[in-house]
Amino acid sequence: MSKVDIISREWCDLVFEGRNKSYGAYDLRSKAGRRHLYAIIDILVGIAVIAGLIFTYAKAKEAIQASLAADTEAVTELSELKKDELKKEEPKVQKQEEQPKQEQLQKVAVRASVGFTVPDIVDKVDESKKVKNQDELNRSNIAVAVADYAGDANGKGTIDDLLKGQEAGGSVAQTAQKEEEAPIYSVVEQQAQFPGGEAALLAYVAKNIKYPAIAVEQEIQGTVQLRFVVEANGSIGDVQVIKSLESHCDKEAIRVVKSLPRFIPGKQQGRPVRVWFTLPVRYSIQN
Repeated sequence: MSKVDIISREWCDLVFEGRNKSYGAYDLRSKAGRRHLYAIIDILVGIAVIAGLIFTYAKAKEAIQASLAADTEAVTELSELKKDELKKEEPKVQKQEEQPKQEQLQKVAVRASVGFTVPDIVDKVDESKKVKNQDELNRSNIAVAVADYAGDANGKGTIDDLLKGQEAGGSVAQTAQKEEEAPIYSVVEQQAQFPGGEAALLAYVAKNIKYPAIAVEQEIQGTVQLRFVVEANGSIGDVQVIKSLESHCDKEAIRVVKSLPRFIPGKQQGRPVRVWFTLPVRYSIQN
């Protein structure tokens, strides 16, 4: 018997020879090959679509994970606190010139009167040339020195006493001037520290920082680099923006830094000093 293709049209005609071909079975038989071909094509297309979806999903998942990892790393950049490595600013040493003292003048008596005018014999006394005593000078509104020195009316005071009084008054002025002109160090023997360490500082900043609404709307992200002065008493002094991001972000970072509680002050040669402290504040929008 010759090989017969049971799905061929010839076989279908042979089977339905002498029968009613308008019946549904004949139509189904005659079109079976076409239906099988369409089914195979549909299956292959479905497999290709599924494979493409799986590949696309895998790539998208990898991209999302990489983005999340980058955001996490960016947020934790607050822990990268750096100490400014600039050379410390040396305090200005003011040289005081010592004036030689003459031994023969040390024991000269100092009267309470500040000035003496040789009297002229005239008919009328010139009121402007009257000698002013110490009490009158004390009532004067003119500030002559930081500290007053009262002489001895009996002439028992000496030059040594006057010098001691002047030195006492001068020390007050020098102390006030030193406080105003105290140098700010960048590097010290003992660096200023936040109570609780860096972890506590990061927690405080993260808790109190508020992302400005306008920056969120404009999707502004980045870092504000600040440096501020830790005073000798641990308080926060001058705050400067080294690297700006956006005005609202800068102001918010400055606000949080100024609200920081007192630091443990830095020390140089065992005494508290003013120190620069650097702090980067990172703004990142989490999706």
